Amino acid sequence: MSTTEAATDASQLRVLLVDDQMIIVEAIRRMLGGEHDIEFAFVTDARQALATALDWRPTVILQDLVMPEIDGFGLIAAYRAEAALASVPVLVLSSKDDPKFKARSFELGANDYVQKLPERLELVARVRYHSGYELCRRQLAEARLALQGHTAALQALQ
Repeated sequence: MSTTEAATDASQLRVLLVDDQMIIVEAIRRMLGGEHDIEFAFVTDARQALATALDWRPTVILQDLVMPEIDGFGLIAAYRAEAALASVPVLVLSSKDDPKFKARSFELGANDYVQKLPERLELVARVRYHSGYELCRRQLAEARLALQGHTAALQALQ
């Protein structure tokens, strides 16, 4: 895993790219590089993708479909099987413009499907949209936990 800068803020957008082609990694890094609130990391080995995603807690995963050993479909299913990643948005980045690939991606739980390589503005907009959803979901979960704690404390006082 490689990151461009350390996260210091809970509102930081964290993009994890899983792609075995370094030319794609570099292109995506450059597209997102000028965005001060987007932290970027990548994994080129599909076998490390799940562990990295669990450890790094991205707000969005950009997933290639065609990879050696473990394909992107298997990784999408693996993300959805993990409670900590079940709702993290997955954007498929693929050179395949086949409706069957798109349908399979969505059936497994992908949130979006983008053909490689999208325009910079489109990619940034999609990352912001999907990451914004994930950040709101996390804030809501934290607020629920805090409310449960406060409710328990109030009940203990009665």
